Amino acid sequence: MRLRHEDGTLVHLAYNAGVHPAEDLENLIAHLTRYAVPVRKRLGVERMGIGLWLSPGVADHLTADRIELVRLRRSLEERGLEVVSLNGTGGRHQEAPGPDWAKPERYRYTMALAKILAFLLPEDVRFGSISTIPIGWRRDWPADLHSIATRRLERLARELRGIYSVTGKTIRVGFEPWPGCVLETTEQALERVGGIDSEHLGVCLDACNLACGDTEESGTALRGLAQAGAPVVKLGHVHNHESPDTGAVLHDTLAAMLSGAVAGTAHIEVEMHHLAAPLKAKGPGALVSVLAEELDWARTNLTGLGLQLAA
Repeated sequence: MRLRHEDGTLVHLAYNAGVHPAEDLENLIAHLTRYAVPVRKRLGVERMGIGLWLSPGVADHLTADRIELVRLRRSLEERGLEVVSLNGTGGRHQEAPGPDWAKPERYRYTMALAKILAFLLPEDVRFGSISTIPIGWRRDWPADLHSIATRRLERLARELRGIYSVTGKTIRVGFEPWPGCVLETTEQALERVGGIDSEHLGVCLDACNLACGDTEESGTALRGLAQAGAPVVKLGHVHNHESPDTGAVLHDTLAAMLSGAVAGTAHIEVEMHHLAAPLKAKGPGALVSVLAEELDWARTNLTGLGLQLAA
C-alpha cells in the first residue's frame, strides 16, 4: 500500500512474501494468486505492495530470459500488486542464509536481484530496496575475509551506480544487523558499510529485533543512525506486538523513522515468518487472514502517525 508523508515522500507498506516461498516462477505466480490477491481484496485497496523472495534459481532464470521477466511484471500488474523491495537474504530456500559476502555467489545473486528489481519497479517509483545478510555468520572474521567482502561491496556499489545510469532507478542494498554475525549492531553496520557508498549501501533494520532489545537498545540504535545521517534502506519485521513494552518500542521506532529524525525509510515491511508453518497447516485462508490483519494494523498505526493514504 502507498501512503504519503506530509513532506510529500511516498511511503510503501508491503508484506514479506517469503512467508510463502516459491522455488520456480510458476509457483511464485500461483502464490501471488493464492495469497497476495485475497489479502489485497480484504484490505479494500486496488494496489498492494509485496516484498518478493526469489531463490537464486529463479533469479538466474529471470535475468537470463527477459520474456519471463516481462511475464512476472505483467502478472503483478494484472493482480494489482507492485514490488519495490526484494528479500535478498535467503539461499537455496527461504530459511537458509546462503553464502556470505566473502563468496562470489553472494555478489552474483544480489546483482541479479538488483537488475530484476530495476525492471519490476513501477514507472513512478525511483527507489528500490534489497535486504541482505549481515556480511557473514561468524562474529570474528579474519582480516583477509573482511578485505575480500569489502572489495565485493565496493564492486556492488559501482554496479548499482551503473544500473542508475542506465535505468534512472536507484537500487539500495540494506545490511541487516543480527546477533552472532559479523554485523551485530547498527553501529557495526555503519562502521563497515556506511563509508562505501551511502546512496546505494545502507542498513536494513529489523523492528522486532530492536523492540526485543536482544543486541542493542532501540533508542541507541536510532540516535546513532540520526547522528551519522545514514539512510535506513528498509524497516522490516514489523508486526503487532502483544506485549505493551515491545509494542511501545515499535511505535517509537516508526515515529522516529517518519519524523525525519532518522533518514528514510520509505519502505516498511510486515513479516510473519514465525507463524508461517502453523498457519499453512490450517490452509491458505488462515495465512491470508493474519497477513490482512497485520497490514491493516500497520496501516492504522502509520496513519495515526500522520501519513495519508495515497492512491
